[in-house]
Amino acid sequence: MRLERVLVRVVAAAVLASGLAVDTAEAADPRASSRRELRRRRLIIDDQTLGSLPELHVAGGSATILTFEIPVRENGALITDTRGLFHPPTQTDKTVILVPKADLAQPAALSVTLSDGTVLSFKLLSVPKEADVQVDVILALQSRASPDSAQALKTTIEQLRGELDECQASSATAGAAKLAALLLGQNLEEPQTFDRHALRGGDKQNRLLVEARWVYRLVGLTYLVFTVENRDPSKGWMFDRAEVKLTAAGEAVDLRVLASAAEVPILAPGQGGMVVVAFKTPSQTAAHRYTVSFVEKDGGRRVVLEGLSP
Repeated sequence: MRLERVLVRVVAAAVLASGLAVDTAEAADPRASSRRELRRRRLIIDDQTLGSLPELHVAGGSATILTFEIPVRENGALITDTRGLFHPPTQTDKTVILVPKADLAQPAALSVTLSDGTVLSFKLLSVPKEADVQVDVILALQSRASPDSAQALKTTIEQLRGELDECQASSATAGAAKLAALLLGQNLEEPQTFDRHALRGGDKQNRLLVEARWVYRLVGLTYLVFTVENRDPSKGWMFDRAEVKLTAAGEAVDLRVLASAAEVPILAPGQGGMVVVAFKTPSQTAAHRYTVSFVEKDGGRRVVLEGLSP
């Protein structure tokens, strides 16, 4: 209804303006509009047609409405009209309204810049048999989409998803190769520790429930395994890194984290997954405790678990 009211006002203004002086050489037969078919149609613009000039058929004293799927940049509609045959184009959030004062004897050009930076060009002309009352412009760009456009972001996400699937497919093989390299670096004459114990501790902080589950020790390394549940109803959580401290005899020492990995790259609201943290096994004492911090990527949610012990 809002769009219809705008259209009515524009058409009324165009009719009142039709009495303005116009070069008679460029004015069409006044009976032409009664013979025209008024059309509403869809115009699909893809990579192949982006560089072309799609035609828009306009008629003197009649409004042609262009609709877009994403907003039009402020003052983003520009008509190349050196002869003054058009009223200034009217814009709303996702529409551009064109009203020529008279039929066009020669084509004109229209440029529309969208909010994501995509620039679309059109050829405006008048034909005897039809006129466009509304044209719904649909963008189907792939490789030539603007970097900030929704389609470009969708393409990037699909590429990242493909790379992630490839990494996950090869992760087991890569892990086996790394473990084999660690075993090759061990002294066969020295005793080695291969064990697993339950790890106790957990807390709920910043709408994240983190629980310590297991500690593994093998080939000189310690692996801590945690479960993380995102209990924020509206915001995802992306794991960035982990920090580990060892507390013994009242002193805290930072341990160098050699590797940390999350089972799920981004935890959606209500989703859970595992996180593994690896570091060089420190000298064992009966009273040592771990403090582990999880840091969110590009965010402020940080979880600190203190006093973890196997």
